[in-house]
Amino acid sequence: MSIRPKLFLTFAALCVSPLLILSLLSLQSGLKNADSLIRANLQDRLSDTRRGFEILLDERQHELKVLAGGAISDYVASAQPRQSTTASPSFADGFPAAAEFRARSAVAKLAFAEGMYAGVAVFDPLKHELFLAEPTGSKSKLETAVTFRTKDFLPDQVKVDERAWTSPDNDLFCSLVPQATFGEVLRCSMPVRIGGNDLARGALVADLRIDSLLAKVMRVEDLSPTSDTPPRSQIALVLAPSGEVIYHTNDALRHQLIGRAMPALAPVAASITSGQIGSTFYISSTGERWLESHAPLKPLGLSLVIAQNYSLATARGRRAGWLGIALAIGLGLGAAVLLTSYSQRKTQRIERVTESVAAIAGGNLDQRVEAPSSDDMRLIADGVNLVTERLREQLAREAEARQFESFTKLSALLTHDLKNAIEGLSLMVGNMDRHFDNPQFRADAMQALTNATDKLRHIVSRLSNPVNTLSGEFKLPRPTDLIPLLQRVLVQIVDPVRDKHEVEVNLPPALMALADGERVEKVMENLVLNAIEAMADKPGKLTVTGGPATEGKVFFSVSDTGAGMSPRFIRDKLFRPFSTTKVRGVGLGLYTCREVIRANNGSIEVDSKAGSGTTFRVVLASAQIK
Repeated sequence: MSIRPKLFLTFAALCVSPLLILSLLSLQSGLKNADSLIRANLQDRLSDTRRGFEILLDERQHELKVLAGGAISDYVASAQPRQSTTASPSFADGFPAAAEFRARSAVAKLAFAEGMYAGVAVFDPLKHELFLAEPTGSKSKLETAVTFRTKDFLPDQVKVDERAWTSPDNDLFCSLVPQATFGEVLRCSMPVRIGGNDLARGALVADLRIDSLLAKVMRVEDLSPTSDTPPRSQIALVLAPSGEVIYHTNDALRHQLIGRAMPALAPVAASITSGQIGSTFYISSTGERWLESHAPLKPLGLSLVIAQNYSLATARGRRAGWLGIALAIGLGLGAAVLLTSYSQRKTQRIERVTESVAAIAGGNLDQRVEAPSSDDMRLIADGVNLVTERLREQLAREAEARQFESFTKLSALLTHDLKNAIEGLSLMVGNMDRHFDNPQFRADAMQALTNATDKLRHIVSRLSNPVNTLSGEFKLPRPTDLIPLLQRVLVQIVDPVRDKHEVEVNLPPALMALADGERVEKVMENLVLNAIEAMADKPGKLTVTGGPATEGKVFFSVSDTGAGMSPRFIRDKLFRPFSTTKVRGVGLGLYTCREVIRANNGSIEVDSKAGSGTTFRVVLASAQIK
């Protein structure tokens, strides 16, 4: 069974559309929820990182304050009396061993091993550098030892913030400075007070490695391959106002300008370093979509950035959404196929029933409407079959009734013809006593008797033949001269009553028409007899006229001065079978006349008024021979 495309498309639209809309809404909702979760996760990480960095920075600053007020203060105090104004002292010049040892130990205990310090320097009140402690090893590794230098310092390698010499409090003064080995570092300067003398003070300078501080505070487990988040799905970095990458989860990208380290992020770098909290999307070099959230690291002027691979994070939701869309389309199309198949089966059953009913309506009453017992159309089929069966029975009864009716009508027609023949003979017999001695009358009477005999013989022969119409079997019209027919009728019917009625005949020598002469002659007889009977016993005038009518037509008419007919009788009963104004009439004469004239492609017209007489005018097609 083939699928109808239009029906399938209609069901497909009805079935797929709601499921598709629901799946699209589900996809949109899932992506929206994923977006909210991603943003919330980034904000949480951003807040945790900022808070952890601030805590760690506070710890380092407190550590430096403790160091400056303890071992370093003692060391500067023990070194001050013996220092020279022209050169920095050294540990080899005989400083007390105890102060030296405590200073070394205190500095060594700083978080050098964790890579948080890039160097620690101590200055005396004369702003001479006493020593410089630096981590050993490469900057890419966590240092495990400290090197102390007490001489051969590089000029301006370490500068003290001037506020450390003048501040009345033991505050730290921190700022970002470039460092040759570790890039941007946080240099913190603070005063080192000697005893209770505010004017006698040295200075402690410590360079904190921001990248190490951030690495310490970052939750590395979230970025490792063993965590639930893939290593390439999230990154963290810190940008300086200059655009330098101070920190990056990828060590290879540290201490580079953002345009070189991450070109995809460079267009939004200005927004990141604006000092505001926010988030933006950017497209990576691999074409993936990333979402970054940024916030300032106060009071350093740095900007912390946490970025999430948005494409990767939402990939699962998108796959599930598109799978839902595909499933919705598949289910919708499957439902459309099932509905189309079911509908077509129903439609085919209805079409079969319709074809059967159409065949029955077309007259094939032997046609039966078939339908399975489980079909809803079964009740309709049984009803139509029952009606058809009863209709066949009814038609059979009507056929029998029509046969009896035809026989009855034929009998009435033959009775009418017999009546006309008898009337003609009665007129002739009634005049025989007065005109028998007239040779011409006897000759005419013999001719009339012969014609009447022929008519009676023809009537009898019709009794043994089937009847196709109420007026008998019609022959094909042929050229016929109407004048001889009219003259025979006048001789047979009119001549016997000339002494009683005035007769006026206006006929041309010949009047050719396309007609069945035998039948038309009976029409003439019927019209003339009706005219004579209409005048009854009162003298009247009979007028018979003939001639050409309109182009291609001829006519003959019969007029009388009898009682005439009312308009209502003409409208409702004239030319109807078994309708007559005569006391002893059958009512088939004019009906038969009209049927004969119609069979000869002609028309019959009547003009009558009550009390003024009647005129019947017969028009036939002309057959004039040229």
